[in-house]
Amino acid sequence: MTRTRRALSAVAACAVAALTACGGDPAPDAADSSPSPTPASTKVLGAAECTVVPPAGKIARSGYALRYGTGDMTVSVTPADGTAQCVRFAKTGRPDPNVPPDTLLFTFAGDRGEGGQLEFLAVDLAGGVLPWPKDARARNPDAPITSTVGVSIDGVYYTSSTCTLKLQRVTEWEASGRFDCPQAFAQSANPLDPNDDITYDETPVPAQPPKTAKLSGLFQVTK
Repeated sequence: MTRTRRALSAVAACAVAALTACGGDPAPDAADSSPSPTPASTKVLGAAECTVVPPAGKIARSGYALRYGTGDMTVSVTPADGTAQCVRFAKTGRPDPNVPPDTLLFTFAGDRGEGGQLEFLAVDLAGGVLPWPKDARARNPDAPITSTVGVSIDGVYYTSSTCTLKLQRVTEWEASGRFDCPQAFAQSANPLDPNDDITYDETPVPAQPPKTAKLSGLFQVTK
């Protein structure tokens, strides 16, 4: 019995000594030492980067069970009154691109409210037939479809709902394609950088024709 008490006393003494040596401070939380997420940034590239054509491959027409966690959009923006620039934005937003009831949406972010988004109808992925029966006749899967592309750059958000999109690959592992928008229009509201400020006493100014730009480039995303 005496030996047991002595052993317990020794253990307690060691515990007290350990706390005293550390100043009584608890061990740092492992989560506190983890690196902070790297903020998204806009990468400025050479013009040739915006002309790349992703490799062609399988196109799954169902549009279901698609989840992509990484990737990017590389886009050339040529304002009607400015100089062209090629930029790249990183994949962001939900991994699942499906937006009920019938749209696939891909979003990409840069810094300072910059970024891009691309969307198209699920029925176009299916070749014009939903649901997709095995014996249905439909458009060739690699034929161009219509898409909506929006790009925010240098404080201006350009968008067009009549862009041509040629899908190169669409599988559960990856998706890619090239898009071309001959004329995208500048918008007063930027969905990639919302602004809730409302000014009521601003002096009205005559309406001006909206700025326009040509958009072209590619997107590539992977699971």
